[in-house]
Amino acid sequence: MSTRMSRIGAICVAALLGSGCEPSQDASSALEALPDPESVPWVLSARVESAPNSVWTLTGTVRARHEIPLSFRIGGEIQERFVDAGAHVEAGDVLFRLDPRDVKQQRLAAEATVASARAESENAERERERLDDLLTKRLASEQDHDRAVTAARAAEQRLLAAEASLEQARNAMRYADLLAPATGVILDVEGQVGQVVSPSQAVARLAEDGPREIEVQVPESRRVGLPPEATARLGNVAVDRSAGAASGGSAPVQVTLREIAGSADPLSRTWRARYRLPDLPGEPGLGTTVTLTFETAREASGPIARVPLGAVLERGEGPQIWRIEDGRVEPEPIELIGIVGEQAEIRTGLAPGTAVVALGAHLLMPGQAVQVLER
Repeated sequence: MSTRMSRIGAICVAALLGSGCEPSQDASSALEALPDPESVPWVLSARVESAPNSVWTLTGTVRARHEIPLSFRIGGEIQERFVDAGAHVEAGDVLFRLDPRDVKQQRLAAEATVASARAESENAERERERLDDLLTKRLASEQDHDRAVTAARAAEQRLLAAEASLEQARNAMRYADLLAPATGVILDVEGQVGQVVSPSQAVARLAEDGPREIEVQVPESRRVGLPPEATARLGNVAVDRSAGAASGGSAPVQVTLREIAGSADPLSRTWRARYRLPDLPGEPGLGTTVTLTFETAREASGPIARVPLGAVLERGEGPQIWRIEDGRVEPEPIELIGIVGEQAEIRTGLAPGTAVVALGAHLLMPGQAVQVLER
């Protein structure tokens, strides 16, 4: 501003000297042609930058590869509970026990049915043998013999059915105890002592020991072309591979996609995806928050650049930015690709490094003079 004021002062002095202390008409015209420094707006400028590959993130949690809902095979009242949420259990440990009185009575009834069916089967078999002997001696008719054979077969089948029912009753005695199917951690417990449960009603959930995975919810716009690899940063767990131990903080590890759901969640309209987490010296806790960072390659259809979000202007004729040349601004049409944080990704013919207006774009007109403050 001081330079411009000096120029104006020099013009005034020259005009006054040439006219005997009174400004001439040409000098007055020259003064009027110069822009008033107070009316020239200040703008904040920035440079057009080449956009790197698209980088975006999703937040997920650490999950077990296998999470098993636990339930009884039979119904009944829970008599005992031996486990709490967060407990580590071994395969075969008793977790819950139902009241066994009903299944004991069922077993006794099944045993009695088997004894009765066996007696009837033995009696029918002896009757068939007698009829065989009498038929040989022609002291019994073919019809009586056929009846005896049929009765013996029917009694034998009833015995088989009774024995199968007895085996079911014996199994029910074992099913009254809910055992851990694998070694792992109890995630949560829903069954309580005194609660009457039905078969297959979940009373607890077990996270099996073994591989760990990261579960994220993928937006519909990102599902197609989801990268098979990502960089994971686990909250509160940092992997020091040189020392072979975990420490506070966080460190990135590479993960790979294992599966993605075949349909969207009906409420969130997102797709569940799971990424394999490699074996770490310090195993992260289940439910640990994880940030996955993805990098997507750019399209080859044209160069993509980045400018500050405030540089993009829309006046009903399509998005544009202001290009700064020789202290004046000119509009430059662009194609808006997307928004990343506080920057806009655009497709433009401007070369990287070109100065553009970053702030105050809505106040300008084509060809307007501006005073530039670099960002």
